[in-house]
Amino acid sequence: MLRPQYSITSTILSRIAEIAEIKAAVERSRVLPLNEAQLRRQAILRMAHTSTSIEGNKLAQFEVGKVLEGKSVRAPQKDILEVENYYNALKTLDEMSRKKGDITEEEILKLHKLVIGGLVDKEKTGRYRPSDVYVLDDLGDGREMLRFKAPPAPQVKKLINDLLAWLKTSKKEDIHPVVRAGILHLQFVTVHPFTDGNGRVARLLTQLQLYRDGWDLRKILVLEDYYNRDRMSYYNAENRAQGKNYQEDMDFTSWLEYFTTGFLVEARKVLEQIQSIGFGKKSKKSEQIFLDRNEIQIMDFITTTGRITSEDVVDVLKVAKRTAQLKLKNLSDKGLLKLEGKGPSSYYVFVK
Repeated sequence: MLRPQYSITSTILSRIAEIAEIKAAVERSRVLPLNEAQLRRQAILRMAHTSTSIEGNKLAQFEVGKVLEGKSVRAPQKDILEVENYYNALKTLDEMSRKKGDITEEEILKLHKLVIGGLVDKEKTGRYRPSDVYVLDDLGDGREMLRFKAPPAPQVKKLINDLLAWLKTSKKEDIHPVVRAGILHLQFVTVHPFTDGNGRVARLLTQLQLYRDGWDLRKILVLEDYYNRDRMSYYNAENRAQGKNYQEDMDFTSWLEYFTTGFLVEARKVLEQIQSIGFGKKSKKSEQIFLDRNEIQIMDFITTTGRITSEDVVDVLKVAKRTAQLKLKNLSDKGLLKLEGKGPSSYYVFVK
């Protein structure tokens, strides 16, 4: 049975206290359904970009946006497939989040299959690793250094089931949801249950746990942004707790300080997003803005790409160019979009 060792330091306590204040402020904010949908779509785009970027994917965020829109980009097929897979996993995660209850082994294997499908041999997708694994650091001169040795392969299934059992009992023990999510994240990557895709699945499961515990900040929170900003700090934070070899008595304290710090940084960003577009303020003008189905499609498109042209609208809505131009102008008149550039190179962006 898993019994995580950790201390709630003053750093962890202060971080969680501020996160709780932000959570309350976010939940109190008056958010128009369309605006909340836009922020969630932006979050999905950033998750798909940053979580794959952490693993070495080279696509820029605007290219990820194009991939999610079904457009072609000039990039290695492997990078494109990684993003498509992660996006599909995020859609499945959203469906899973609507179910109550604890994370199951079946859900873990399903997410892994989605994340890694087509990237490794089929017999390695949705299945635990058959052999031992070693995490190595590339020293850049042809040499490698051992960073971490995961537990032996025959122990993997039991360790994952122990983790799931602890998640279930920890809820009854009133362990804070942010602490629970942090322990889930580190324990999962430490067990390293799969041949490949462990980090991506760990981040998805962390998100799923927060969704089910109600600590996702309206599904706008993107923890991956913090990890991707300084990947080495992310890896070092994991390894500081792990050591060189798997240990049953691993101390999670240093990791939880890192995890809660990153959580707070990204929670503050969520609050800033909400406040920057007037959420939480009573605005009769904003409440009077109504969009038709075509206008919502336009807003959805610009959410993932950052900009839109009349040619894009022609492609998306299958309308004449003049009609596309009028629809963009209407959105501009409503104060939602603004025109940038001149002539053929002009485009529209969100009004900030």
